[in-house]
Amino acid sequence: MDTVLQLDHFAVDGSQSPNGNPGVIVRVLLTISGTAPQHAARPPIGLSFVIDRSGSMGGERIEAARSAAARAVERLHPDDVVSVVAFDDLIETVAIPDRRARHQQLAAMLQQIDARGSTNLSGGWLRGREHMQHALGMIGNLPGSSRRILLLTDGHANAGITEVSTLVELARAARSLGITTTAVGIGEGYDDALLRAMADAGGGNAWYIERPDQSQDVLAEELGNLLSICAQGVVVQLSLEDAVAVVVVHSDWSTSHSAPGTAVFDLGDLYAAEPKPLLLELFVPQDRLARHALHRAAIATVQVSADVLTASGSVERRITRLPIASSLEGQRHLEPDVEFAILLARAAKARETAAQHQREGKADEATLVMRTAEADLINSALAIHPQFGANLAAQAADMAALAEKYAQRTYSEMDAKYQLQRTYNQRRGKKAYDELLQRKPPE
Repeated sequence: MDTVLQLDHFAVDGSQSPNGNPGVIVRVLLTISGTAPQHAARPPIGLSFVIDRSGSMGGERIEAARSAAARAVERLHPDDVVSVVAFDDLIETVAIPDRRARHQQLAAMLQQIDARGSTNLSGGWLRGREHMQHALGMIGNLPGSSRRILLLTDGHANAGITEVSTLVELARAARSLGITTTAVGIGEGYDDALLRAMADAGGGNAWYIERPDQSQDVLAEELGNLLSICAQGVVVQLSLEDAVAVVVVHSDWSTSHSAPGTAVFDLGDLYAAEPKPLLLELFVPQDRLARHALHRAAIATVQVSADVLTASGSVERRITRLPIASSLEGQRHLEPDVEFAILLARAAKARETAAQHQREGKADEATLVMRTAEADLINSALAIHPQFGANLAAQAADMAALAEKYAQRTYSEMDAKYQLQRTYNQRRGKKAYDELLQRKPPE
């Protein structure tokens, strides 16, 4: 597990600071990455596909879900444990939890799932949890093993348990038992807030399938992550020195506060293809600058802890402590990598704000937010940078296309879901999926 800490800073007067006093904003980008251990045999995993078969899933959607699940199953090792649950208002176990090697007819069984009825999401998820509890006895609690519920739905929970807080707490409780939850929303009708909350509490991922043809890529990305775990239970603790304050946290990890001046971020599992970012801004008041400059004293410390998988197949507890220290000299010192991350974070915030305006029927406000964010990207000093310029141009073009939809009143709920998923991708460091989801600008 590797940790890279990058910093830059700029001076602010009282009108720009969080407390009305002059000082310095320090921007912090922590990137945690790893490499999957290359030992001979990886530990088996448990995976339960929980597939919505309600009436709205008919046609292309159910076909895409079936085909994507079948392709994902093909990538599993013979010793992995897999099950399939289908749910509408009734719950059906399509395939009991068993070794992949013994599920010879699983692809054919998946093809028998048809669409009907309403959406008892909780019932389907609870059956998947039951299957993954059973899987523990089959795969054991080996280092690096994992058990996950993969929930695919295009709707709202309208049967069984429908209270959002209860469903979220169920996912959180399952995680404490070693069972994580990933939620995949399909089309424009699903409850994106519910699925993201369940995935967050459940320690998994949230995905959005805008078009049925994206389903295989999404499940391949999810399974690829599961098969390339580098470390489990990654936690970052931020400890601030006196008078130093957090201005904003751009990343979107579950956060708790164990003591004053301390924040703990839960980053979940670390995958080889998906580094985990933590991006935040700190404020150092003017009267503290001299002390930090004289002694090069840290303004804060980050501690990264995780259970890291080793080449021998064991797990090693690792703790890395990094001081956030800088001379803070000069009025402005910008690092291109940090500036790029901040630009994307602001673009993500703009997407979220525009989606909220859209859902409130405020098309003009959504248009303005998109146009302003587009201009910020185009006018950035990095717009002509050889490493970052093309990405920023693509982001700006995408925002321009959405702004035009808002201006012409031709937007849809899928546009809102697209915006919110792009925001989620950016805050969680899901670069590969963001590129997959990104729409092509109109010619």
